[in-house]
Amino acid sequence: MQAIVYRRYSSDEQGDGSAQTLEAQLERCQSFAEAQGWTIVEVLTDEAKSAFKGDHLRADADLGRFLSRLREGGFAKGTVLIADNLSRLSRRPVDEAMAWVHEVTGKGVEIGLADTREVFKPNPSLGDFLQTAIKFGVSHQASADKSDQTRRSKNTLWALAEQRKGKWVNLAGLLPRWLQRNATCDGWIVDKDMADTIVQIYKWSADGIGVNTIVNMLNARPDLPPFGRRKDYRSGVPAWSRTTVRQYLTSPIVEGDFRPNTGMFKGRVIHDFYPRIVDADTVARARADLKARRKVAGKGAGTGYTNLFAGITKCGLCGQRASLSTSVQKGKPYPYVRCEGSQEGRCTNKGGYAYRAFEATALDTFLDLALDDRFFEATGELGRARVRKAEIEKMLADRRSFKMNLLRSFSGQDAEVATVIAEASEDIARLTDEMTEVEAAISVASGKVGNVEHLRRVNDIREAAKSPEDAVRKQARSKLRQALSAIVMSVDVERDEEDERVFTVILRGGMMAVRIDTKGRIKKAVSDAVGQPLYSYLTDDQREVLAPLIQRIEKLAA
Repeated sequence: MQAIVYRRYSSDEQGDGSAQTLEAQLERCQSFAEAQGWTIVEVLTDEAKSAFKGDHLRADADLGRFLSRLREGGFAKGTVLIADNLSRLSRRPVDEAMAWVHEVTGKGVEIGLADTREVFKPNPSLGDFLQTAIKFGVSHQASADKSDQTRRSKNTLWALAEQRKGKWVNLAGLLPRWLQRNATCDGWIVDKDMADTIVQIYKWSADGIGVNTIVNMLNARPDLPPFGRRKDYRSGVPAWSRTTVRQYLTSPIVEGDFRPNTGMFKGRVIHDFYPRIVDADTVARARADLKARRKVAGKGAGTGYTNLFAGITKCGLCGQRASLSTSVQKGKPYPYVRCEGSQEGRCTNKGGYAYRAFEATALDTFLDLALDDRFFEATGELGRARVRKAEIEKMLADRRSFKMNLLRSFSGQDAEVATVIAEASEDIARLTDEMTEVEAAISVASGKVGNVEHLRRVNDIREAAKSPEDAVRKQARSKLRQALSAIVMSVDVERDEEDERVFTVILRGGMMAVRIDTKGRIKKAVSDAVGQPLYSYLTDDQREVLAPLIQRIEKLAA
């Protein structure tokens, strides 16, 4: 007779002992099957699935999938489903649990329990039926009592964590790899090497480097080994993965926040619960790039060329995306841009637009304006101001969200809630005033970088973008791409009035369009309409912010 073993542990059991729990269940079920002469043909496992809540019966759980297969006739009559004990199968109310047993046995699958050596078969006697129902009832009540006790214990732990009293760090379940509880469970121990690796990942992302490239850079560095046991499916050796890096780049733990996304505390937060390991400014810049990044088709990374205008380059004729490709002739790479629609026969804008000379002219024309202080790692006075700005932005977002949740959840008749809302409003006003002061400080500190120093920094990045070292070149080009996207709205590949291939660069706000041919010559600069400069239609505030760009436009148009 064929047998299927089912093993499970709930979310409350999750932790270092979960693997041992599953192994012990399997051993007892194997012993029971051997004694009965059954052959185990399959093992079903549900990890961190609550039988009290019915999580193990959902479509994404092994037992839920088992029931779906059973309903489709996927198991022969006489098959046995073995569990360690009755509570592994269900802790639901009696009527639900008995209905589940009746459905399984009614389709010819028997249920065996390793702890009592019982076997449930179709059409049980009244005595057996009542005895099973009583066991399910006891199991459900025990789970309900345990759930209430767990809820009270967790509320107590939350209060202790807010006050940093007692063994407050036990509020957290699974910990990130770089953290451990101290011996008295009232503080943290940080693994500095692992924390430094996380900081490096954030710095790379803040520099505009994508997740795929970060993974490759990590795996090429033996001094930055992966934290977990995940192995590359090709080489079989431990390796970083895109999923892991993306999780770290979005984790609130690096900022020190405890923000449960499931369970009874979902939506609540304790700030400074963990040690902050990445400063607020780096976090903000890294996540801004992660959010803005778009997957862009095209080749070229293998030969060192990537489109600095990726994601905003399109065909001026059909509006379809235009992507960068690279051909190799006589051992040298020749990058060019093509309309994707023309490659599929949907556009007449055929042929490639030579990219190299266009890029050089675009950098000469716009880069020193695009690469402002946001794209350089700040130190001293400017660095401190930028970190403080990022911290205030985060606090403002939290307080505004807190206030909105209160307004949605409570009526205006509750005096205590009205007081809390008023306090939140005062906090928001205070933080807004502080933000104004910090932004003014950033403006002053940024102005201390002279023109000569700024041009030197810009030139250093341009030189790094030509580096023979792959990691250096990719990092520099990612920073260039990020900077140019701040002032360039789009780049169209098209033919001009003389039927020559040109790149039309359109600046943010539509203030100007500059045409650059495939030899890198500026052919035309369109900066006015109806006899007036396009920037004259901007508000005074916008013109003040864009003053350096306007001066460059006036020079080009002259």
